[in-house]
Amino acid sequence: MRLIVGGRGQGKRAYALQLVGCGEEDVADGEKCSLQDIRRCRIFDGLHWWVRRELEAGRDPWPALVEAMESNPDMVILCDEVGCGIVPIEPFQRQWREETGRICCKLAQQARQVQRVYCGIAATLKEEKR
Repeated sequence: MRLIVGGRGQGKRAYALQLVGCGEEDVADGEKCSLQDIRRCRIFDGLHWWVRRELEAGRDPWPALVEAMESNPDMVILCDEVGCGIVPIEPFQRQWREETGRICCKLAQQARQVQRVYCGIAATLKEEKR
């Protein structure tokens, strides 16, 4: 599994599509995809939105994500950096940002490669040789 993080609109998806060599049909969109979609996709874009949806439904997102990664160990996961900026007043917004950050930390530990994309340029933060 690979993890790519970065700000909104910084080119993560375009970079991942080029990296993997696939098309939009191989991307699961975290705003609307099912867990089954995540198990089958090559690129999972919008982890932060999927975490939000899971929390809104009252579910812990981590166990389902672990299950999806076991089914799909070669996927590339894309996540916007949501923890920067002003701390939200609303408790749910703070919970969502905190949970997304914690999940990204766990994913980074498990990933064979972690990259941050800024202005369409990827900087490698971690790379395990296999």
